[in-house]
Amino acid sequence: MRSRVGALSNRSQAATFLCYHSVAHHGPPFLSVTPEAFERQLHLLRSRDYLSGTVETLRAIRGGGRLTRRHVFLTFDDGYRDNFTEALPLLEAYGFSATVFVLPPYVDRGADLDWPGLRDEARATFPEVMRSMDWTMVEALAEAGCEIGSHTLRHPRLPQLGDEELHQELLDSRRRVSERLGSCDLVAYPFGEWSARVAQASRAAGYSFGYSLPFSRPLRTSPMAIPRLPVDHRDDGERFALKLRPGVRRLYFLSRAVRARRAQSPGGDA
Repeated sequence: MRSRVGALSNRSQAATFLCYHSVAHHGPPFLSVTPEAFERQLHLLRSRDYLSGTVETLRAIRGGGRLTRRHVFLTFDDGYRDNFTEALPLLEAYGFSATVFVLPPYVDRGADLDWPGLRDEARATFPEVMRSMDWTMVEALAEAGCEIGSHTLRHPRLPQLGDEELHQELLDSRRRVSERLGSCDLVAYPFGEWSARVAQASRAAGYSFGYSLPFSRPLRTSPMAIPRLPVDHRDDGERFALKLRPGVRRLYFLSRAVRARRAQSPGGDA
C-alpha cells in the first residue's frame, strides 16, 4: 500500500482519520458514543488489522513514505473526563492509542466545559459528562502512549479572530501543553473551523499538523488541515464499518464540499 501526502485527505486505504468527543453511557447524542459502542468499534478495527496512527505516521505520510498496513487515527476533541475513565481502558485492552486535544485552562481546574457555542441543553442535561480532565489524567494518558495536542485556550471560532488574538490562542495553548508534557506538535481547530490564515498561524506557532472537520468550508487538504470523519451515537455496527471504506469517505467529503459551496454562493443558505 503506497503512502503519499494524498493519504492525509482521509480518502485512501492508507489512513483513516476519526473524530470522537465523549465516551459515556448517557452523553450528548452528537458528542458521544457509549463505551459499549466504542468497544465494538475497537474490536472491528483490531479484527481488520488496523494500527494506531501517530505523529510519526503523519510525518511518514508527509514525506512520501510507505505504509504497508492500514492505520486509523483515533482523535478526541475537548478533553472530556471520560476520555480517561472510559476510553483509555478500552484503548489499552484492544492495543490502540489515541490523540486527545485539550484546553489547558479547563484542564487546570478539571472544570466544566462551557465555551460559547456549546449547546446549553448539553450542559444542563449532562453536567457529569461535560467536564474536562485534569492534568493528572492527561499525564496518565500520555504515559499510556496517547498523544496530547492543543485545542486552543478558549475554544473560539479561529477564523473570526484578529491576528494577534489568533496567534495567542495557538501559541499559548501549545506552550502550556509543552510545559507539562515536553512537546505539542498537533492542533485540532475548535468546531473544525479553519482558513488559510489559521493554518498559516498554526504553522508559525510551531505545530506540525492540524486537524479540521469538513463542516464549514469546501474541502481542502494539507498537513495543517487534515479532515476527520466525526463519530457519534449513530455510528454502531454497519454505519461505523462504512466509514472505514475509502469510497464512502470520498462521497461524504464531496457532499460536504458541495454543501459549503452552495452556502457560500449568492442566495445560498447562511
